Amino acid sequence: MNERNQAVVLMLLSALSFSLMQAVVKLSATSIGTMEQVFCRNLISMAISFVLRRSHLPLLGSRNHQPALLARSFFGFIGVVMLFSATAGARQADIAVLNRTSPIWVSLFALLILRERISKVQIPVILLCLAGAVAAMRPSFDSNTLPLVLALLTAVSSGLAYTMIAFCRGQVAPMTVIFHFSLFSTIAAGFLMIPSFVVPTPRDLIMLILIGIFGAGGQIGLTYAYQKAPAAEVSIYDYSGIIFSAILGYVLLGESLSLSTVVGAALITAGGLWSYCANRKQAAANR
Repeated sequence: MNERNQAVVLMLLSALSFSLMQAVVKLSATSIGTMEQVFCRNLISMAISFVLRRSHLPLLGSRNHQPALLARSFFGFIGVVMLFSATAGARQADIAVLNRTSPIWVSLFALLILRERISKVQIPVILLCLAGAVAAMRPSFDSNTLPLVLALLTAVSSGLAYTMIAFCRGQVAPMTVIFHFSLFSTIAAGFLMIPSFVVPTPRDLIMLILIGIFGAGGQIGLTYAYQKAPAAEVSIYDYSGIIFSAILGYVLLGESLSLSTVVGAALITAGGLWSYCANRKQAAANR
């Protein structure tokens, strides 16, 4: 399996892991504060990345790479904060669709910062996946303006953070990138959760641990994926999270699967397969 195919598999596993995390977050939202969830998610991710890293690697990267690592950590954390803020004040369908525009921003930032060329296939694939997201979520965009703006800014911030991961490709070890982000987010979330902190019950503690494990799995898969293939190509497979979320919502949360959800999932799957086949064809032509 070449690195492009590895990146696809890692991105799909990342999307699945993040979807599992979101399901646990929803199951525990009534008893655990948002910032407490964010804190534990990043604390466990930091611990896992510390254990898995190679002993000779610097924990926070070299001085030369600090601007890119700080940008990844800062914009990644800001994106999470804005997403939580938007979620509290708008319909989830509206938020989900706006947040799924992040591959568009990744492609744009990859062009501007990394000088990655946008292929003829990537543009229609992104549009096809975005159409699938709209069909699956059925947004009405009748929410308050501010949360919708925050949701769109979340996608922009995430796009920039993911581009910084790609910028570090071949220069900074993935576990160093993950540890840097996790440490930054743990400290920031730790301060923010102080006013609303509650001692978790045994059930809540299990939920927090699962949030951390699934969050770490998603972060590891995402980071390695962006370091193995061009950012604009990899980001498209993030749309698979909508399919995983719909299935998990049906299985774990008792949410219904509508015809529009199935149509949206089919469009997203078609876009992913189109991109995958195009990349395989390009890789064969370059041999």
